[in-house]
Amino acid sequence: MRFFKRENKTQELMDEHVEIVSKATDHCMDAFFSYLEGKKKKFEAATLAVIQSETRADEVRKETQLLLYGGTYLPIFREDLLELLELIDNVADDAEKAIDFLRIEHPEIPPSWHGDLRIIVEKTHQSFVFFKEAFSTLRKERSITLSYTHKVQEAEKDVDRLQDALMAKIFQSELGLAHKMQLRDLILVIGYVSDSSENASDKVGLMAIKGRV
Repeated sequence: MRFFKRENKTQELMDEHVEIVSKATDHCMDAFFSYLEGKKKKFEAATLAVIQSETRADEVRKETQLLLYGGTYLPIFREDLLELLELIDNVADDAEKAIDFLRIEHPEIPPSWHGDLRIIVEKTHQSFVFFKEAFSTLRKERSITLSYTHKVQEAEKDVDRLQDALMAKIFQSELGLAHKMQLRDLILVIGYVSDSSENASDKVGLMAIKGRV
């Protein structure tokens, strides 16, 4: 009975971890939009919320790891859960990195590209929303898990396509090379969130196929 209680606690913590990382991506999107709109106080508030969410995600990740290392689940399941936990945590790390780029470098983004950048940020955020759906079906409706992991993959492909299109516009512009490179780096760092969401999604898909929970 004690084993099953510990197992349930692990599941609760993993669910909490996903929710916290989800909040980090929400706040990340809010921060970007506030930055583009020149709303300094809202940007600062959203930035702080991302940092706090990332810190809390780390705390929950470590607590979950301790339970897993302590013997919850059979070893064959434990390895998958530990790997998935790290992959999910990477999303929060990448959300914080994206915000740090804005906070530290303060890139000047020409208004003509605000719309393109907003779409990239929205699509990146959507990739984790789809991952969250995939994760939620893993223990309950595994038969539809892969449909959501496919949506994550498509969202990530869309982000790649949108990034390439915007970078082409930037490098065809009259901006100075240093400015172009900075905007390129900004676009790339935004995409890390969707890359990490896809990595976590791929793991969930593999676990669904294996039938491991």
